Amino acid sequence: MVVVKSRRAGAVVLFVVAFLALAGSRAFPFMDDLPGVIEAAVVLVGAMCALAGVYLWPRRSPGAKP
Repeated sequence: MVVVKSRRAGAVVLFVVAFLALAGSRAFPFMDDLPGVIEAAVVLVGAMCALAGVYLWPRRSPGAKP
């Protein structure tokens, strides 16, 4: 049970990072001054964090029955 809670806590952290990265790439005016490669990297990292969070969220503990 502890494994599931720690995975979900990690998933929540990844969701927050993903939300901040994706919202920051659109909302903040200072992003206009950055090169396109850096903007793309911020969006890519946000998307990867979101996918990793989705992967971790439904995982069961190793000994749990389906």
